Amino acid sequence: MRENRRDFTRLITVCALILIFILVIGALRAREHSFFRIGASNSRNQETFPDTVKRRDKLQSDRWPKGFRLLRYWWTGGAAVYIAEMDRTASNIQFDVELANDQILGRETITDATRRLLQKEVLPLAGVNGSFGIREDNRGRGGMMFNLHIQNGELVSISTPLDRWGYSPPSPWGETSFGVTPDGEFLLDRVKLNGKLKIANDTLPIDAVNQICDSACPTVIYTPRFGRRTLTRRCYEFTLRQIQLPLTGKYTSRFVVTNVNPRGNSVIPFDGVVLAIEPRVARHWTDKIVKSTAGTLEIALTPKKWQRVQQGLGGNLRLVRNGKVEPELIVFGESRGGSAYRHRNAASRHPRSALGFNDEKLFLIAVDGRQPGYSMGMTLYQMGTFFSELGIKHAINFDGGSSSTLWALGRVANSPAHGYERRIFNVAMIRAKK
Repeated sequence: MRENRRDFTRLITVCALILIFILVIGALRAREHSFFRIGASNSRNQETFPDTVKRRDKLQSDRWPKGFRLLRYWWTGGAAVYIAEMDRTASNIQFDVELANDQILGRETITDATRRLLQKEVLPLAGVNGSFGIREDNRGRGGMMFNLHIQNGELVSISTPLDRWGYSPPSPWGETSFGVTPDGEFLLDRVKLNGKLKIANDTLPIDAVNQICDSACPTVIYTPRFGRRTLTRRCYEFTLRQIQLPLTGKYTSRFVVTNVNPRGNSVIPFDGVVLAIEPRVARHWTDKIVKSTAGTLEIALTPKKWQRVQQGLGGNLRLVRNGKVEPELIVFGESRGGSAYRHRNAASRHPRSALGFNDEKLFLIAVDGRQPGYSMGMTLYQMGTFFSELGIKHAINFDGGSSSTLWALGRVANSPAHGYERRIFNVAMIRAKK
């Protein structure tokens, strides 16, 4: 009996020591992070904060350009929230987006993306990881986003509304996109493609641009922005040339079919596009679309204002609407994920990324998590509630977890969950105007 008690006592002692070790390592990790030591100043006494803010630190404030701030909030629930702010009236900075590797296929760290931009004489100030996607699959897609992406007016990617992979529930709550018009208006909507291929008296609806072609998304247009090949399986594919590029939110162009491929995985020409049709749908079109067939491709994004958007990208769930937590998110939080079971992971605390704005400012946000003693992350409901308390009027959720990264003023500002910067699909960015 005494030996059993000794063994039990030893087990309790070892467990206690392990717990203490984890807490000490977490605390040391937090203290050793560069932004905990460099350029951080406490501003708790200078402004009025919600009761849920323990402290707010200004990070590298000596390097802030006019209209820009980099802040860290300590949330009372046990999370560090990093926010890069942009004054919407600032004449020297603007919002921008950047596609990883300059194409849909593949991923890239924000640090590497900023290096590419610097070579193009573009000066990034801050960036947060944006859209959702797959990191790889058995077709050679070493990373591919699922969401909308508009860059410099070019419609690079848009998906069909699907509750696939748990990312895009077909409701006003899900698949929200953020966009900026040429006159600086900020938009936050669910965006629809409304694409049509017209041949003689027939019209073929287009479901998506630069997405996976399958039974759930049977007609897809692939542009040179996708990559070298379509990477489809058994799709009927038609190469369209003599067509205007790039695609835009309001688009009409004539085309001529120059090649027909019944096996899929076509080469995408630099001066044309490929129309891929899933086999069950294609059988109704193989006699109507042949080599030398001419027609018209039309696109008209809705809501109509999105036809003018210059920079835009998609997330998945809307967090804040008109200064209040999204009603569906409230139900989701109260049911602990039961109201949208495919998103139940969002009812647990994890690292998060988001974008928000109000009438005065734009906010790029990263919430650190999965780091005991430093920051455990947030649920989506906690995040939406905290944002509304900070005065953010509208907000959407971006890809989170180990991808959550806020790069700012030349380095990674937050502490990613895996201890290193993960490659991502695209970047929501604040940059200096040329």
